[in-house]
Amino acid sequence: MWKSSLRFVVSILIALLFLWLALRDVSLSELRLTMNKLTYYWLVPYIVISLLSHYLRAERWKQLIEQQDARTSRMNLFSGVMLGYLVNYAVPRLGEISRCVYVGNREQLSRSNLLGTVVIERALDLLITVLLTVFVIIYLFSDYRDIVPIIGDSTINVLDVIFSPEGLAVLLIILIFGVLAVYLGYRLLSYVSNWIPSLAGFFRFAADKSKKFAQGMMSIRKVRNWPVFILLTGGIWFCYVLMTYIPFTAFDLHTTYGLGMQDALVITVVSALGIILPSPGGIGTYHWLVSRTMLILFAVPETIGVAYAIVTHLVMMIIILAVTPMLLAVNKVNWKEKFVRVQK
Repeated sequence: MWKSSLRFVVSILIALLFLWLALRDVSLSELRLTMNKLTYYWLVPYIVISLLSHYLRAERWKQLIEQQDARTSRMNLFSGVMLGYLVNYAVPRLGEISRCVYVGNREQLSRSNLLGTVVIERALDLLITVLLTVFVIIYLFSDYRDIVPIIGDSTINVLDVIFSPEGLAVLLIILIFGVLAVYLGYRLLSYVSNWIPSLAGFFRFAADKSKKFAQGMMSIRKVRNWPVFILLTGGIWFCYVLMTYIPFTAFDLHTTYGLGMQDALVITVVSALGIILPSPGGIGTYHWLVSRTMLILFAVPETIGVAYAIVTHLVMMIIILAVTPMLLAVNKVNWKEKFVRVQK
């Protein structure tokens, strides 16, 4: 319990720190004037695209689950994904567990196995983020040092160390020893449980959960329809880029500063890095990184950049807060009706 409380407090502090960094040089009166000039006709396509991105994520998750011969309801998966986003606004990363528990209970599936599929899904998203970051740096910047003001010299120095031959060798050694330590720990517990009966039940439980979790992570190797899986992944990220591009019209960024889809890709990649950081739903980290990117790379005044980040993040939050309870309520009614029919 205290670990969850500590994680919550730390995430709030991180959010407050980055919100302060984003707002410290911005005049609140200018920010209010900028917000008053907004147009709102872009909201309809934005809401549609955002919900489509979440639905595509649920559909891709279905591809990972159903390769294990588990037929799943799209409504359950979509509701679970939305619930995960909702919970992440309270405690970062707890949403991944919440959606596994929700779907596991609904579909009578192993929650450990589902968690394994979510971990591999998140790992895939992280890999795509890294690849897009490399693409942005190589093809959209004349010099990779142009990105230094956004993420900082210390971050660049750390990346230089990590991706040096020595750094990669150290990471490989750590990975090998980590896998070896897990295997030896497993063998040791197995041996000890043979001599201590009270540990046998716990060991079997832990071994079963670990096995199902590993099976979930290995689900990526058994995807039956790779073209569909890749298409869904591309669709998710294309929706993300559109969700960055569509609000440009609210601030006339496409006409005043000439921002287009390519620039939306850059901001999407940077905002994805902000969402990865452990703040509730990317609060603070998203606002700071997006506004800094717009200022440094595209010469968008800081006030407008902060206003853009506030509006887009707030709209996304409102969508999740409004839609998720409705989905859960509808799904609950459908589940009860189905249960009654089965009972009859």
